[in-house]
Amino acid sequence: MRGAHNPGRFCLDMVRSLFSLLAAGLTVALVACGAPSAPPQTVELIVTDPPAATRQVEVRLGAEVTLVITTPVDDRVHVHGYEIEKDIVAGEPTEVVFDATMAGTYEVESHVTDAVWLDLVVR
Repeated sequence: MRGAHNPGRFCLDMVRSLFSLLAAGLTVALVACGAPSAPPQTVELIVTDPPAATRQVEVRLGAEVTLVITTPVDDRVHVHGYEIEKDIVAGEPTEVVFDATMAGTYEVESHVTDAVWLDLVVR
């Protein structure tokens, strides 16, 4: 019979289509929430007195970055752009951990002496 349809077949097709859309949406969500786009990176910085010339370090966009900073005197580090500040006790390695989510060049400096210790380049 022309124009007639099978209601059971129609329901089965709808369920399959719905399942396909759900599977596609779940796949996109899992990829978006998956592993970071770059491996973690650790940068060691030993500050001298007087401070050495500013060095430049590149990190990958999306990486979890750990700065390990040791200073000869009590200090306070500031990571510009990410607006992270942390006190540092003289002679004790201090970790500053953040996700490099913004491309660009950012100064890592002392808030005690205003010396720029590091230019962090996120690419």
